[in-house]
Amino acid sequence: HRLAGRAKVKPADLDKDLFVAFDDDLPIQKEIERYLRENKVTVEVVLHFDNIQTIKEAVAHGAGISIMPERVIRPDAEQGRLVALQLEPATLFRPVRIVHRRRKVFNEVTAGLIAILREQQQPNAA
Repeated sequence: HRLAGRAKVKPADLDKDLFVAFDDDLPIQKEIERYLRENKVTVEVVLHFDNIQTIKEAVAHGAGISIMPERVIRPDAEQGRLVALQLEPATLFRPVRIVHRRRKVFNEVTAGLIAILREQQQPNAA
């Protein structure tokens, strides 16, 4: 790929590239779309998947590029299977969810953590 020799890329470097995306209904894909839109970047989505491993396989087989968490791609980059480039500015965040049983009563520490997370919640988080 034309970007493979670099250490860092800017959003504009991705413009018009073939892109392997997460499924549209996933919060991480909505965040990636927000990032690209804010940086005035248009990519050509060629495939959509709901699974990071499948996205990595598609990229490894030359289907296009993708944006994913560094910790997920690190083993593949260390093996030389894929190339991981730092995206700057890195203003993406990965939406996370707390999952629990319905009607669960939390102890004081857990309830406090949830309160802090809710206070810090991004306004555009899905």
